Amino acid sequence: DYKLGEEKLTAAADKVLVAAGRRANTADLNLPAAGIETDDRGNIKVDDRLRTSADQVWALGDVKGGPQFTYVSLDDFRIVKDQLFGEGKRRVSDRQILPTSVFITPPLSAVGLNEKAAQKAGLDYQLFKLPVAAIPKAKVAKDSRGLFKALVDPASGQILGASLYGLESHELI
Repeated sequence: DYKLGEEKLTAAADKVLVAAGRRANTADLNLPAAGIETDDRGNIKVDDRLRTSADQVWALGDVKGGPQFTYVSLDDFRIVKDQLFGEGKRRVSDRQILPTSVFITPPLSAVGLNEKAAQKAGLDYQLFKLPVAAIPKAKVAKDSRGLFKALVDPASGQILGASLYGLESHELI
């Protein structure tokens, strides 16, 4: 049941997808009074070192917009820490590889190159596949759906990328 204006309505469905956008909760902070600029979604504007438009004020994590992942916020912390206590060399643009996760069931996560990107770049690679059903935890959790794939440089053994579709892939990536 829901309301549209004053009218009470009912909708029947087998499944519902909620795809809510995120907005920074900055409206009540009066950031312009501190000289801090925001964009039209309320995100605090930052430069490549996460500095705001106000002197000696940094913004990190979800409040600055961009990819909203815990590991991005952790890297933001490292950048600001380097600005305050280190050499001041770390920058957002230094992030070459950013893991991603889509929180579906089961989750889909990736980092680095996938097969299509490796082929397009003309890279030589070995492909390793592991069905999630072969992982003991999947058996315990009774969720054996999915497949984990990794692309490896055969000469160096370096992992070029991984795509994980399965139980807790967002934690593994």
